[in-house]
Amino acid sequence: MKKKVLTTTIATGLMAAGVLTTQNPASAKADTVPTGDNTTSTTNEVATQKSDAKTIAQDNVNTAQVNLDKAKADTQNASDSLQKAKANETTAQKAVDEQTNKVADAQSNVDKVQADVTKAQNGLTAAQENAKNATGTNIQAAKDNVATQEQNVATAQDQEKQANDAVTEQANKVADAQKAVNDAQKNTSAAQNNVNAAQKTVDDAKVAMDPANVQATVDAANKAEAQVNQDKQDVAMAQNNLVNAKTADATRQTNIDNTQKAVNTAQANVDFSTKQAQEMKDQLNKYQGIKDAAQKEVDDLNDKLANVNTITISDVEAYKKAFNDWYTGSKRGENWTEEDKNFLNDFMNSNTYKGNAADKNIVVDINHLTADQIKALSLFSADLLNQVRNQLGLPKVIVTEGSLKLAKDVTDNYVSDNWDKLDHDVDGISRAVEENGLLSGGNFYEDAIFSSDFSEASTMDDLKSILYTGIVTMIGGSGDEMLHAAGLLGVDFGDDISTGKEQYFSAGTSMFPIKEDQMWITKMGHFFNVSKDYIRDSAKFSTTEVPGTSTEDLVTQLNTTKAKLASATDALNKAKDADTQAQQILAKNKAELITAQDNLTKAQNVPVQTETAQKALTDAQNKLAADTKINEDAQAKKEAALGDEAAKQKVLDQANANLATAQKALTDAQAKQKAAENNLSAEKAKLASLQQVANEKIQDVKTAQVALDDAKNKLAALENAPLLVKAAEDKLAAAQKALDPVENVLVSEKAKLSALKQDLADAQADVTTAQKNYDEKLAIQTKVQTDLDNAKKVLQAIYNREALEAQIVAQEKAREEAEKKAAEEKAQAEKNGYHVDGNKVVDENGNQVSNWTVKNGQIIDNKGKVVSGLTINKAGAIVNKTGQQINSKNVVDNLQANKRTQAPVVQSKAATYVSTVVAPEKAKANALPQTGEKESKTTLVGAILVGLGSLVGLFGLGRKKEY
Repeated sequence: MKKKVLTTTIATGLMAAGVLTTQNPASAKADTVPTGDNTTSTTNEVATQKSDAKTIAQDNVNTAQVNLDKAKADTQNASDSLQKAKANETTAQKAVDEQTNKVADAQSNVDKVQADVTKAQNGLTAAQENAKNATGTNIQAAKDNVATQEQNVATAQDQEKQANDAVTEQANKVADAQKAVNDAQKNTSAAQNNVNAAQKTVDDAKVAMDPANVQATVDAANKAEAQVNQDKQDVAMAQNNLVNAKTADATRQTNIDNTQKAVNTAQANVDFSTKQAQEMKDQLNKYQGIKDAAQKEVDDLNDKLANVNTITISDVEAYKKAFNDWYTGSKRGENWTEEDKNFLNDFMNSNTYKGNAADKNIVVDINHLTADQIKALSLFSADLLNQVRNQLGLPKVIVTEGSLKLAKDVTDNYVSDNWDKLDHDVDGISRAVEENGLLSGGNFYEDAIFSSDFSEASTMDDLKSILYTGIVTMIGGSGDEMLHAAGLLGVDFGDDISTGKEQYFSAGTSMFPIKEDQMWITKMGHFFNVSKDYIRDSAKFSTTEVPGTSTEDLVTQLNTTKAKLASATDALNKAKDADTQAQQILAKNKAELITAQDNLTKAQNVPVQTETAQKALTDAQNKLAADTKINEDAQAKKEAALGDEAAKQKVLDQANANLATAQKALTDAQAKQKAAENNLSAEKAKLASLQQVANEKIQDVKTAQVALDDAKNKLAALENAPLLVKAAEDKLAAAQKALDPVENVLVSEKAKLSALKQDLADAQADVTTAQKNYDEKLAIQTKVQTDLDNAKKVLQAIYNREALEAQIVAQEKAREEAEKKAAEEKAQAEKNGYHVDGNKVVDENGNQVSNWTVKNGQIIDNKGKVVSGLTINKAGAIVNKTGQQINSKNVVDNLQANKRTQAPVVQSKAATYVSTVVAPEKAKANALPQTGEKESKTTLVGAILVGLGSLVGLFGLGRKKEY
């Protein structure tokens, strides 16, 4: 019953929490199951309920996991779709951005070309207006205007010359006036010096009047005389230095002139060699361009030849032998040797078709080829056939307008006749032959090759492959006969292969179902040879050759181009040599120019000496003159100082007179300087005025020249009016022609941009849709994840509940076994001897031992001391140290063994001690006070029971209340 109560309690708790998504009705009624005789039934019902709940919970987990896996997959798919949509949006946006730039570029190009058109239109309007005015009268007026403007230019130029001459003359006057000012300034300076000197003479004369200064005057005179002598020596030296300086400057100028000439020569050499180097560079670029163009032609032709299909006969004589052997003998082919057959087999195996990528992209209707397609296939086949004919020394076949028409008519007849046999449509061929004015009466116009294919789709590459295989197979004696080879090579039956006829040739194709065991598609390649003598009505069969480029033409072009390339390469190499030489010469001349310029700089850096020497001489001469005057005054002062007072006074008077004269001369010099300066200002003003006039005359010449140029242009425009109109028309036409393609490009680019914008809008819409879908899927995944987590919690709770129930059952069982064992041990202990009963000690007969009590798991005597050597085991038995339970018989022995003097009081015949027997019902009254009764549950057995009770209570083992 306890188990049932536990189960229902847990189940109720789980359902009350609202975790279970599915609930078994039996579980819901578990709390109301009655107790009593229906215990077994209730237990089974509860077990069933637990099993159902666990199954339901596991199913819920499984379902939620499946739902989660699907939701995750859906979310991942949605995420992938979203990322793809975003990538597409990015790509679309990038495409729009790039296309927007292209549209902008295209619009810019249109604007530029439109501006050119507008400019050209204006030019044409002007040219047409000019043409209207291009009358004889206007032309003559224009000529007269040119003459007038020429005269105006001449007049203006003459006036300009006069003004410039006046400026030059006035500039000379300004220079003269400037020289006069300079001279006046020098004179004023000299007069000021004279005044200063005269003033000093006066001062010195006054000093000489003092007798105390005689010796000083004499010393000054001697010093002045010595200075004059020194000045004379300085003048002589300065004169010699001037001569040397003039010589040095002459040498310097000679060096400058010589180095300048060297610089001029070197510069001329550099200019010439620079021009030559540029000419050589231009020539090099020119020949490089020629060589590159020739190389490109060679490369292009090599590429073409690399992709050209070829048919090669490895041994011409062996082929001729096999051909002739087949025709000899009474029966064709009887003389064919194994060697012949092996050679032809090798020929067919060694020649294979090269696929063409461009042709693979050209889808054709094999039964309704266009004229251009028939032409292309015919030229292709003719080229292959001519390769073979050329190797055998036979005349070429020629593709003509008539042969192309014949090929088309035969193909059309195959189609209209619904031909479905692996044979020739002779009737259809004959009709076509007659319609084209050719000899009729036999099937000698067509050869054919068949190719089976289960697809009706064909490309130009498929058809060329069939035709290539057909020619190789027929030339190689397919079917053990050479009739096809004879027909294609233009050799009559029985003739030697070395003879052949020039023929008109073409090729065609057709496709039809073969109705044999099963329906399958056959493609047929047709070859048509028409000899000249087969033409009966030339009006119906055109022999006009269809132009085309054959392999032989390509080889010829290649050889010619290779020769051009070799010539261009040789010229380029020579140009490279010439360029190298020119660059070397230029480098040499530049180095020589640098050297010459350095030498000129050095020569120019040599200082000029004459001016300095001349100034030094002038300064020395001026100093000599001044010192001579000073010396004369000093000598006069000396004489006066040594003379009488009258002489000294005379010297002073003369000095004062000289000072007055010098002062007057200074005043005159200053007046002359002022006048010279005023004259200079006036002359400069005149020069400025004349220069302004000259500038105006220069502008007049320019204006007159512009008028003359305009008059000449107008005259030229009138005289060439028709040509200018034509040139303007051509320019306008060219501009308009250039406008159409750029406008078309703009329209195209705008259309592309519009489409790309729509793509972008679609991509953005896809992103929005994908984002919404992803968000929805993610929300679903989140919800399903929550459902799974909840389902797992329910299942885990059930597993936890089962584990708990199992643990409780095990604990209950252990408790019951422990209780049982304890009861058994207790019963045994009670039976065998002294044992504990609460806080009392009783013997094996149930009598209380009066002088012993139990306290805190120990035996206490009536003195309150612990009885030594005795313990209480878990069954409540009183045992000695060896674990032996004591009883009424061995209690003394045990006590003696432990040297105890106080023995318990018991009623026993064997006891030698006095004791009082206490009956069980009277034990409580006679016993010593037992203070441990209320603590009886602290005994070992009690503690165990209390512990187990607490544990069981923890898990809800109390009796379930019934309602």
